[in-house]
Amino acid sequence: MSRYHTPPPKEQIYACHLPGKYIGYAIEAYFAERFPYFSRDAWQRRIEDGSITVNGEIVPVGTRLQQHDHIVTNMGVRTEPPADCRLDIVYEDEHLRVFNKGAPLPVHPSGRYFQNSMTELLRQRYPDEVPRPVQRLDATTTGLVVFAKTREAAYHLSQEFTHNRVCKEYLALVDGVPEEPAFTVDAPVGKVRGSARGVGPGTLNPKPAVTHFECLAICGGRSLIQAVPHTGRTNQIRVHLASLGLPLWNDPVYGEAVNGSHEYGLHAYRLGFAGLAGTMDLTAPWPDHFQPFIDRSALAGERFHI
Repeated sequence: MSRYHTPPPKEQIYACHLPGKYIGYAIEAYFAERFPYFSRDAWQRRIEDGSITVNGEIVPVGTRLQQHDHIVTNMGVRTEPPADCRLDIVYEDEHLRVFNKGAPLPVHPSGRYFQNSMTELLRQRYPDEVPRPVQRLDATTTGLVVFAKTREAAYHLSQEFTHNRVCKEYLALVDGVPEEPAFTVDAPVGKVRGSARGVGPGTLNPKPAVTHFECLAICGGRSLIQAVPHTGRTNQIRVHLASLGLPLWNDPVYGEAVNGSHEYGLHAYRLGFAGLAGTMDLTAPWPDHFQPFIDRSALAGERFHI
């Protein structure tokens, strides 16, 4: 039986209160910036046809959004792509749960995914709880993702992530071979088009980003690389590797998608942080397609001990 689940077609309705950073935005600008998988013109058409309401009312294009506005978006009946919906718990205590996320599977509803997202799956599994993710992984990234059980834990853990007090280690499977066995990329990351990021001239609102890399194994023109980000920019590891001509395996945005494959090249292997119950140092088993590279790594017997 396939582990990839495709839910039946269903009307998708998103509801949220306006995040504070968007107060004063025109409604079409808010949607275009926060949800760039549609163009500004496409969002305007949805506003004009009444698919979007603010505080229960249809509003015109150009409406300025205010604090606490309740926005509801009806996306119509849609069929979602298949997703790996297993919810494998790596660690749990009274404050949090940590999962080894599969792929493809987004943390939040986004793009074509709605029911097939971690927050919606957790609402079904734990109907008396509010899903509180304290960090995000891309839909195609596997590995450790943390959910808080309480507001207190959510605030504490979000502060740990926001202030870069969390030790993060990823395993990256890339196309190509790096020129050096160990290297650091110190290059600000900014927007280049839609939701994509990049480095160098032409990026919008670039922010400092530093990642240290170490090549662990090489096999058939691909490499297994350890990635340790020292900042937390969106798509940072993917962008830094692609900028060196080392795109992640099967990366549809910064590399080359492999038709029909659900094997991807980035795995959040380790997290170390101060939780409310004490210091945590957690690891997550990697996907099977990483194993041939792990076996070739000189560090396999020492470092990777899952």
